[in-house]
Amino acid sequence: MVTQARLRENAALGLLVLGLGLAGWAGYHLVVVARENAAIADPRNLELDEDTAPELILAKAQALDLGGDYREALRLYHTLRNDPSPAFRQRVHYNMGTIYLREAAGLWNSHGVLEYARVNALVTLAKENLKEALRLKPDDQDARFNLEYAFRITPPPKEKEKANWQGTKSSVFSTLPGIPGGGP
Repeated sequence: MVTQARLRENAALGLLVLGLGLAGWAGYHLVVVARENAAIADPRNLELDEDTAPELILAKAQALDLGGDYREALRLYHTLRNDPSPAFRQRVHYNMGTIYLREAAGLWNSHGVLEYARVNALVTLAKENLKEALRLKPDDQDARFNLEYAFRITPPPKEKEKANWQGTKSSVFSTLPGIPGGGP
């Protein structure tokens, strides 16, 4: 009889220790989540390192973009492009495409064809990112609208200069180098 009572006491003590361990782990996890939520609420002062959660990096990039530092925001977004979560990657590609599109539209409206190369490059990057966002989430209406807008502001191709060559080709052989007399 003594052994069964002792077994019950040991089992109760084991359950108590296990419960306290789980409660401690849950408490630590709640503290970490609360700290991350506070950082997401105000990401401007967030210091990033290699152990920073992707959600915090995304929040920091969005805050930088809203603050006008789109280059740093794009740099942070590029670090998140290979995240394993498709929904997260879709958001990153959408945000990148939107930044590129906004910059291209601003240049197009202010400088027109004078900034053809930059506008064309930015619109191409916007299209690529928005297409990837739509591939990951086909029902995203915002990405679809922005992609259509990117196609609308795509600058027309530059006209090629006309060739001023006015000679005639009497024979194909006369233009081949190294054949004397122009023939075989």
